[in-house]
Amino acid sequence: MKKLNLMFALAIAATMFLFSCRKDKIEALETITSAEDNSTAESEFTAAFDLGDDVASSDGRLKKAGISILPSVAILTITDSSFTDGNGKEFNIDFGPLGTTAPLGKLCGDGRYRAGKINFTLSAPYLSIGSVLSISISDNDKFYGGNGAQMTQISGTKVITRTQANQFTVAVTNGKATNYNGTVTWAANRTITRISDAGPGLLGDVFEISGSASGTNRKGEAFTVTITVPLKKKVDVGCAQTFVKGKLTLKNTDSGKEIIIDYDPFNNEACDRVAKATINGKDHIYTVR
Repeated sequence: MKKLNLMFALAIAATMFLFSCRKDKIEALETITSAEDNSTAESEFTAAFDLGDDVASSDGRLKKAGISILPSVAILTITDSSFTDGNGKEFNIDFGPLGTTAPLGKLCGDGRYRAGKINFTLSAPYLSIGSVLSISISDNDKFYGGNGAQMTQISGTKVITRTQANQFTVAVTNGKATNYNGTVTWAANRTITRISDAGPGLLGDVFEISGSASGTNRKGEAFTVTITVPLKKKVDVGCAQTFVKGKLTLKNTDSGKEIIIDYDPFNNEACDRVAKATINGKDHIYTVR
């Protein structure tokens, strides 16, 4: 009898151990999925702002001067050059089609690769308070961004309003990001502050980003995001892929699980695309795509 009781107790202990391990793996998978997918959307839509800021601040003169983040092969077309017709200036950038072999896009001055087309409308001179820069990308524009080997297609609308000389409010609607992992939908309300200006052009500038977002991950699970420590981005080669500092709280709507994402897990502001997701006190290191 004692032997049977011992075997029964061991069986229960083994079952509980396996259940605990399975639960941990499920939580880890849930963590990485939503954390990775939000990081992808955060990075790609912030990079779209970089393009607009670069061109709108100079009407393309920085490209001609060779200090733009736009590569020489990118085609900048100004389709409406007047603010007096009531619908603002309009321009687009065409990086050419996505390649079939790496690198899969055109290398830009910030170290990112881009392909496809992106469209802009500017309501008033960009440096004036109250000016609105609208970014529009449809699925048909086939606009991609990434590191040349791994590229993400994005679409949606981003409206950027200058509220101060160095600050903007940003609203992303109908955002979508698709790569080999799947599709993420995303919407956001942001405040972007330029905290360091390196001079003409965008290269060397440093930004801080605060605000909130919501979306669904590649599995269709809904999540919300609140930035708790401003995200810091350096527009420089090696750094512009993602953020070098900042924290946010991501909550999976269905499960109620809260995830803490730290873009500077080693406290060194390294340009390494490494981030940390923490759930139930357990850390999971992942690479931002």
